[in-house]
Amino acid sequence: MPKTITATCTLIGHELTKVPVVNPGDWFGKTWLLEIGGSYTPLFLIVEADSASDAIDELADSEKWGHNIVVDDADLGDYDPETCHYGPSGQVLDLDHLAIHGCEGCDVPFPCRYHGDGLPTEGVDPAEFCWDDFDEDE
Repeated sequence: MPKTITATCTLIGHELTKVPVVNPGDWFGKTWLLEIGGSYTPLFLIVEADSASDAIDELADSEKWGHNIVVDDADLGDYDPETCHYGPSGQVLDLDHLAIHGCEGCDVPFPCRYHGDGLPTEGVDPAEFCWDDFDEDE
């Protein structure tokens, strides 16, 4: 199985390239662009999910990317258990610097193209992406 899928997309007229895809092929190509700020350069991620809320859940449960919104155990004392946000596995989430780009109720909330070794150079539509069709030898 291939290691990395990235995406290209356009955000407010700016071309974004090599955007990591958190869970390619997991939700029929229904993609959201998540932007994690709080520093000079934001982190952009593509997440496949049915809704914006589900995209947050997918990110929170990601072994590779979840640390960007899951509160470290050492910092839990800074969060009020009555008012904080919780992830799908009960994690406390810090969503203060998270923006989600996409349109609720659309078949394709945020259009993009997937890229990776073995995929066509022009990329593929996420709805057409299938791990079984991914050729690692190309």
